[in-house]
Amino acid sequence: MFLTYQHAKIDQFGLFGDDPTAWSYVEHNIHRPWFYVAATGERDDEFAPNPMLMLTNDQLLRSLMEDQENGVRMESVLLVTPDHVNQSGRWMMEPLESIVRSEAAEGIAYTYTVEGDKTYVCGDADVASLEGARRKTLFSSSMLSCSEQ
Repeated sequence: MFLTYQHAKIDQFGLFGDDPTAWSYVEHNIHRPWFYVAATGERDDEFAPNPMLMLTNDQLLRSLMEDQENGVRMESVLLVTPDHVNQSGRWMMEPLESIVRSEAAEGIAYTYTVEGDKTYVCGDADVASLEGARRKTLFSSSMLSCSEQ
């Protein structure tokens, strides 16, 4: 999802060791929702990392949620949506409340609920409202280990 270029590489002078590589900017060209996750990492004596993670899909988000006991704890998740999803005429970043996957013979839909009870549907919108569709909650802000809500 994110593209990097050698001319954007930043020399960190060994500040964080050999890994990771730092970039002054990244590019993305996928016009679908993605996630911006605020997290806390394990603390050591010198540095308390508070990473911001950019995830390309809900499977990565779910995996990170399930692995919170092993170091990185999620504090909050923002949904980043292109204008064709949020109908605002621009990209938006909003606090994510939930993701529900709806599936039926007719297709699949993902319903994203953000703060303010707004919803965005990706996929077959008819499936999202279909009475007989199978629904699974993939994410809920109440699942966060460090939730301030």
